[in-house]
Amino acid sequence: MSTSDVRPGRLVVLSDDECWDLLRSRPVGRVAWSGVQGVSVVPVNFAVDGDTVLLRTTPYSLMARDCVGREVAFEVDDVDEERHEGWSVLVRGRCEREERPSDGPRPWATGSRLLGMRITVRSLTGRRIVSSSAAGA
Repeated sequence: MSTSDVRPGRLVVLSDDECWDLLRSRPVGRVAWSGVQGVSVVPVNFAVDGDTVLLRTTPYSLMARDCVGREVAFEVDDVDEERHEGWSVLVRGRCEREERPSDGPRPWATGSRLLGMRITVRSLTGRRIVSSSAAGA
């Protein structure tokens, strides 16, 4: 099937449970914040612990300086370009430094990622695009 044969899909709002399941299904997301250099978006690996998102970074990173004690956004998604399907989950919450860094996530990047950070989820939203063929159209 060529991409020109794919009809536009239907947008579906996801339940909280679906959002949490999808968050847990991916190892990498993006944290976004407004700080000293304006709006920043950084890909990070992460873990979910209860109703929080756990991150690790270096203590001297821009993310560590700008995010602690502030509201941030965190997004995870998946896209199937061929079928024009996908989903996105957006978390909004307060980012805090972990006093005792948790066991996860295990950093993918080299370097000293000793600073544990925790986003306490204030709001959770998600959407999925369902292809017209999957929707029974």
